[in-house]
Amino acid sequence: MKILAVIVGADSTATCLNAAVLGAQCVGECTIEALNVVVDPAHLVAASDEVDMQRLRERWEGTASERSAACHTAFLAWNAGAAQDVPSVTWRTVVGDEEAVVTEEAKNADLLVVIAHERNMDGGDALHAALFGTQKPVLIVPISWKPRAGQRFSHIAVGLSDSSAARRAVEAATPWLKGATDVTAIRIGDVDDPALKLESLLDDAGIANRLRMVPRSHGNLGHQLLTEAHQAGADMLVTGTYRHNQLIEWFAGGTTRHLLACADIPLLMIH
Repeated sequence: MKILAVIVGADSTATCLNAAVLGAQCVGECTIEALNVVVDPAHLVAASDEVDMQRLRERWEGTASERSAACHTAFLAWNAGAAQDVPSVTWRTVVGDEEAVVTEEAKNADLLVVIAHERNMDGGDALHAALFGTQKPVLIVPISWKPRAGQRFSHIAVGLSDSSAARRAVEAATPWLKGATDVTAIRIGDVDDPALKLESLLDDAGIANRLRMVPRSHGNLGHQLLTEAHQAGADMLVTGTYRHNQLIEWFAGGTTRHLLACADIPLLMIH
């Protein structure tokens, strides 16, 4: 299995790598590659306004090569301080468009790890490409998240919903769910909800789980789902993206948008 950790900023490099390592430790045999896309406007094949925007950002973020060098320095610092039992991580840089490179490199990966809330253009582009352009499971890590000493992804919550994306998320997350000590299946809704059929996917995969069935009590489903995951003591939340198309979710809000904006634990999602 290959885990692709997409590095989009020096400040979030350690967070991204820590999450990738925990993901690898959860399933066993894994390789981890840290991918940094060098978005250099001199080599960018894009609309002129996109190129101009990339040149403009150099004024406050530095050049593409300077940003990449800062990320690599952060990677070396993290690597030097990593424990001996941490899986090795290789570093790779690719010059190109962030979304295009992430989409292409994802073809050879089993899991992508990306940062949420990174305050630069690359972070938003990487997250959008990973979630909506790859059809691969994506571990989305809040930039403020820090693992506790000795933490593993030992307790994973699964959000059950009556969508094909939720089914794909459960199926894609199976290796991590099998590696967890505890799995809590959360369903917010009625007792006769068809989404409860997804619990059989866990049973069929041999994944012991506890069902947490609660009525809808908040106007935003994402808010309540995160609250239930916290109350269950989960280290990670597995969920599909919800029913709206990507433009509606990305620009107009909704459950997926709220999860991405407000989660303070890693989310394993697939569109």
